[in-house]
Amino acid sequence: MTMNPSILGYDGRLSSDVRVQLTDLLAAIALANLGKRTDLRKLCSIAIELLDNAQRHCTGDTIHFSWRIVGSDVVVSVQNRAQGQDALRLKAQVDSVLAMTNDEITEAFKAQMMNPEFGEKGGAGLGILQIVKKGGKNYEVELEPTDNHNEYLCKSHVKTSLVA
Repeated sequence: MTMNPSILGYDGRLSSDVRVQLTDLLAAIALANLGKRTDLRKLCSIAIELLDNAQRHCTGDTIHFSWRIVGSDVVVSVQNRAQGQDALRLKAQVDSVLAMTNDEITEAFKAQMMNPEFGEKGGAGLGILQIVKKGGKNYEVELEPTDNHNEYLCKSHVKTSLVA
């Protein structure tokens, strides 16, 4: 684990316990470095959604996670291995949501909340909608094929402004 006043990094296995500990540490670091802001929960929730997706779809032993303050932005990055169909669906869903207007995002969010088709691996795209709704409009997904058949290295980066 790496720490300085503006960076939290983790490379390792991701379990529910680790995710909870990272979330608690992230909240403490955000409060210490950004002060009492009304949007701290929103900023931390972007990281939580990315970690949740990584845990749900990770096929390898480890993930790489970072949360850092860069100027007037928070940049959250997660990297993990995922099955081909999960990786391609993530990329397609992010691209689709980023092409929507704010009203379309709100309507899609409402529709997904009513969607009974949530599976064990999610797949409804609700987390992606939440990230973009909460200011993660600069959301990028890079996919790189791995040596394993039908597996990709997924690199997700979300940058959101600290300025209202």
